Amino acid sequence: MKSEQSPDNRDKIDKNISQSVARALSVLDLLGDSAAELGVREIARRLKIAPSIAQRLLSTLAASNYVEHGADGLKYRIGHRAFQIGRAYLSHTDLQAVSLPELRIMAERDRINSYLGVLRDGAVIYLAALQSHGPIAITSAPGSRGCLHSTAFGKALLAELTDDEVANVVGPEPFRRLTAHTKTDLASLLTELADVRRLGYAVSDQENLDSVFAVGAVIRDATGQAIAALSGALPRNQLGPDDRENLCSIVCAAALRISQRLGLSPLMTSQKPAAAPALQE
Repeated sequence: MKSEQSPDNRDKIDKNISQSVARALSVLDLLGDSAAELGVREIARRLKIAPSIAQRLLSTLAASNYVEHGADGLKYRIGHRAFQIGRAYLSHTDLQAVSLPELRIMAERDRINSYLGVLRDGAVIYLAALQSHGPIAITSAPGSRGCLHSTAFGKALLAELTDDEVANVVGPEPFRRLTAHTKTDLASLLTELADVRRLGYAVSDQENLDSVFAVGAVIRDATGQAIAALSGALPRNQLGPDDRENLCSIVCAAALRISQRLGLSPLMTSQKPAAAPALQE
């Protein structure tokens, strides 16, 4: 009986690999990469296999919901079970492992102190803090708590909440004053958070540490949910208008790359951040 395997593929199958499994995975890859639903013959043509083999593979995958029929009942698309498997991978992706390369680039190449944090129990918890070759000394160790209302990445995380949620999270006024520039009342904080939502990043201009200017941006998962935030800090007296905009661009781009590695679709990304605000006097 004539083999249904394509001569082009026959020599490419490793003896230790199941041919049927390899073909089924090829079907999933094809449907996953296709913007349109595909029929049996089209799948067979693209994979260079017989239509009868393609039909058996699709029937098997459909029985377990890895593929499903399209609206016309004839073509196929990726199924919800394949989506669940992908989400399971993303849920096990280590945020720190994905983020640390970006923090290192900021610290070593751009000479920016870089930080990674998450919102927990009314504070921003430092997951990582990388020292650059610049003059700002890092005193916040991983696991330490920072103020949400005064840090750049704390405010970036707060901006994801509603105003009522912000009030509940930050607690009663006046908020803790860390420098002469710290905002200690809710009205001022909410006004700034409205700007953060519009701009796509947050700024801490000597509000957490004297003489330090920092920018923060959120990191999102595959659903678009903010799960952490990244920030970069530089000495304020070394920053001109172009330097501020450059810092904003670097931090926002790094946060976006981390988000994309966590599965965020390009369709869910925001537009280019607005220009950096002027420094406070």
